[in-house]
Amino acid sequence: MATPLKNSEECVTLPESWLAATGNVAAQIGQPDFHTQMLGLLASLIPNQAAWIIAYAPGVLPNVLHTNDVASSVTTDYNSTFRCFDPFWHLWRRRTQAPAVTLSTLDSSVKPDEYTRIFQKKHEFSDELGLLLPIHNNACVMLFLQKGENLFTNEELRLTHLIQPLFNGLHRAHVAQTLHRFSTIDIHENSSSTGGSLVLDRHGNRLYGNAAWHEAEKLHGPILLHAIYKLLGTSGQTCHTEPQRFVLRLVVLPEDCMLAPGGRLLVFNSIHFPAASDDLPHKALNLTPRERELLQLILQGRCTGEIAQHMGVSKGTVKNHRLRLYRKTGVTSERALINLSRSING
Repeated sequence: MATPLKNSEECVTLPESWLAATGNVAAQIGQPDFHTQMLGLLASLIPNQAAWIIAYAPGVLPNVLHTNDVASSVTTDYNSTFRCFDPFWHLWRRRTQAPAVTLSTLDSSVKPDEYTRIFQKKHEFSDELGLLLPIHNNACVMLFLQKGENLFTNEELRLTHLIQPLFNGLHRAHVAQTLHRFSTIDIHENSSSTGGSLVLDRHGNRLYGNAAWHEAEKLHGPILLHAIYKLLGTSGQTCHTEPQRFVLRLVVLPEDCMLAPGGRLLVFNSIHFPAASDDLPHKALNLTPRERELLQLILQGRCTGEIAQHMGVSKGTVKNHRLRLYRKTGVTSERALINLSRSING
């Protein structure tokens, strides 16, 4: 059986098996191999001999994320010499990229001779078809199919245009899911709460901030902005602003991160300090001065490395102290210790 795919002018029949495969790909939304699955779905519909996934982002050269049936020497040649001549990259930089396009139909003004007369001829492919999947801030992922002989037909290009809205919808859901995962990432090893998150590209441009981040900006304003500049301008991974009661942490995103290659993830966490007049629960818990000091640092949201530096001991010693503190208080985790402390103080 087959199902028709319609637009305002035409009707194309797609196999039921292909539509079922589309459902399987949808189930991979948010997973690391999502775009690999998308590429396989496209390749199963349009005849080809090889396939690529390439990411384009402002200020960086094209980044090959995945290939199918492409010799390693071809990928190496592209990365070392010819990616700066990639005609699809030049077209994308002009901001005139169509949702789907073929190498054979591209205007000659965006097809450098180094690519068509050297790279294409050397590696013996006759045509390429690219399907654009946009991301935030003028970044995109493109799915590519290659033919070794003949050109992609007008019918194949038309079919690619017709399925592009479906692919783009799945892709957008994947981007949203990935951003949500960024917004809930817990980079504090024992954090007891989820904070605000902001994703920046490698040049510091904002790509995404969750609701908790926007609330933090409203609450802390210039103080938070200063902490961001301070953190980005140093090699540090954490910035404490104790009078303002928050911690700002930074994660460097890898070059193969689809959303922000080489970018930065900033995570904001509020610190709920005990008031100066509060009596810490050391009496109720029968804690020693050293254990009380450790508990207070834990309540401030300090990680093991920061506690070790503050107390002048090794990380291993901190972990041993922490375990003894757990045993004395009858808990098995930092979260439980914090809840116990708050219940006593409350």
